[in-house]
Amino acid sequence: MPHIIGDTIYLREYRMEDLEAIHQWRNIEDITWWTAVYVWPDSLEQTRRFVEEQVNDVDPANRKFVICLKENDRYVGHIGYENLDLRRRHTELGIVLGDPAMLSKGIGTEAINLFLKICFDELDLHRVGLCVLKSNPRGVACYRKCGFKEEGLFREWHYSHGEWHDLVWMSILQREYRTIYGA
Repeated sequence: MPHIIGDTIYLREYRMEDLEAIHQWRNIEDITWWTAVYVWPDSLEQTRRFVEEQVNDVDPANRKFVICLKENDRYVGHIGYENLDLRRRHTELGIVLGDPAMLSKGIGTEAINLFLKICFDELDLHRVGLCVLKSNPRGVACYRKCGFKEEGLFREWHYSHGEWHDLVWMSILQREYRTIYGA
């Protein structure tokens, strides 16, 4: 896969060299619990299996890209799609920034914009959806900034830290993307 290059980051394929950085964030509770997907702590073997799946997986409907900083080629997270349906022209976005120091620096926004370019310009999708915990205001704000609109709410969907958390469903349509980004 060729690199998809932005202003401060680029997206690339997974490599086994990413194992240590991935293992680190998969063991930071403040990162993993926001995803509502990953369960921590993660053993090195569990992380190794995850990375090997990403390196070797050829499932075109579920693909992740590594987010790297251009200045030093450092892994900072991943972004990708799940349940890609080319016939119905939609997919679901997933993103994780694994380094707490990288949050609120515009990296997530830039990665999402690069990802949307792939989805709408290259794959010609009609819709990109995602789910985010309502108790993750930074995530919700980032998605809104990128043009996603709230569609609905799954009440008390995720249990963590002794309480139930709502899940917000959001999406962006191709025509909305074209209006926002002039593409």
